[in-house]
Amino acid sequence: MAQPDSPHGDEERATPMTLDKYETVLAEARGEADELRDKYHRAVAEAENARKWAERDIQARATESQRRLLRQLLEVIDNLERALTTPAEASGLRQGVDITLRQLLRVLAQAGVERIAVESGQPFDPSYHEAVAVHTGNVPQDTVVAVEQPGYLHDGVVLRPARVVVMRRQ
Repeated sequence: MAQPDSPHGDEERATPMTLDKYETVLAEARGEADELRDKYHRAVAEAENARKWAERDIQARATESQRRLLRQLLEVIDNLERALTTPAEASGLRQGVDITLRQLLRVLAQAGVERIAVESGQPFDPSYHEAVAVHTGNVPQDTVVAVEQPGYLHDGVVLRPARVVVMRRQ
């Protein structure tokens, strides 16, 4: 229900604040601002610490992954050294080197490395091939005619392009 207008009612509600009240309100506002500033600084510090922790974790995982691969490659070296210390029987040496090559290819495959499939007659692709020699001939487009050295991908990214001989249109 509405109150009738009173000549004294507005004066009672609109009592001016005293200087002490203003100082109290100001002190409370400053305290709240200090508290919020402190919380902000703590949040920034926590975020920075989390970022640094994540970087250290990523680096540690990468280092451990690299060490695991290197340990596997050391086994391949051991097998090559064993092959070289055995008496030089041609078939035995060839068999040992063949086994070691398969072991190395298996280790690399486990690490995400795969050989780039290149066949004679396929179109030359500079994204995956590196021309080491070029011959001219009657071909509709640049074509691979021989593979000099295989190329490899690591998780779909070219680790080393295949080195190929290319037939180029005359």
